[in-house]
Amino acid sequence: MKKILIVLALAAFTTGIAQENRNEKKETVVTKTAVKSDLGTDVSTKAVTKTEKQVIALDASEANQTNQSIQMEPVKVNTDVSYDYDGNRFKFINQKDQNGYRMMTIKDNATQDEYAVIKPTSQNGYYILSKDGTSSFGYFNADGNFVVERYDAKNDVVVSDIYKLEMNKN
Repeated sequence: MKKILIVLALAAFTTGIAQENRNEKKETVVTKTAVKSDLGTDVSTKAVTKTEKQVIALDASEANQTNQSIQMEPVKVNTDVSYDYDGNRFKFINQKDQNGYRMMTIKDNATQDEYAVIKPTSQNGYYILSKDGTSSFGYFNADGNFVVERYDAKNDVVVSDIYKLEMNKN
């Protein structure tokens, strides 16, 4: 009877400890900004969660073997942030064809329409934004906002459009 209880306890322990193998890395970056004034100190906090998932694929030629080789598929990175400009919400998604991103307009929290194409430049941290045949350049500022600068020939000035970083409520 004692041996049966020990075997059952061992089986329950090993079943409870078993974990599912996921190739997933989740990272949350919290940024706090403190502004001192006559009224006191105002602290603003932003948290951005970044999830990286990597799919593990088995080699098809070794389908019925015991020790199979695995293939590491490309890493997929997802963030839970969107950007706001002129009352519209935008999100960056990875391009499937080349280096760069597509800036999508989010409508009804579900549908996405293409707004612009964003490509990295040779200068680290700067991007070319191409929209409706015109090009501007952009960068991320210290607050995480995407700043796009373009030349307005009519008024002979450089105009900055700031896409404000917003966290999803989920």
